[in-house]
Amino acid sequence: MPKHRVTWIVIADSSRAQIVTLREDQTGFDIVTALQSADAHASSHDLGVDRPGRMQESANPAHHAIEPRVDAHEQSTLEFLRMVAQYLNENATSTDVRSLILFAPPRALGHLRKMLNAAVTRKIRAAAPKDLTRVPFADLPKHLEALP
Repeated sequence: MPKHRVTWIVIADSSRAQIVTLREDQTGFDIVTALQSADAHASSHDLGVDRPGRMQESANPAHHAIEPRVDAHEQSTLEFLRMVAQYLNENATSTDVRSLILFAPPRALGHLRKMLNAAVTRKIRAAAPKDLTRVPFADLPKHLEALP
């Protein structure tokens, strides 16, 4: 971890996250860590049951499918965002980390913010509901300048 106080820029979506910092000489970005969901490209069949369970109605002999309470992909997304939040909760409380800037799609950003502890939440300087996971680092300064 760098010896000077830094701002971590968190760029995440539902299956990938990168935490980067601006280099001291302002010429680019260094990757602090990159996280990826193990279930990012898994099919619904691989994530859970391939078809819904069945139940028999008490009034007649018909059987009906039971829809799962939680979508397998949504559950996978929440588990991944918990992993990202856990990393931030454990590592962003360091005195070397001065502030955080979060970039994630709106839904993922909302879930992520709820999972962060109070100490990390106080370090959030800005958050933007944007998916920048596929944006090259060379274009990242334009998005940083647009922050309030």
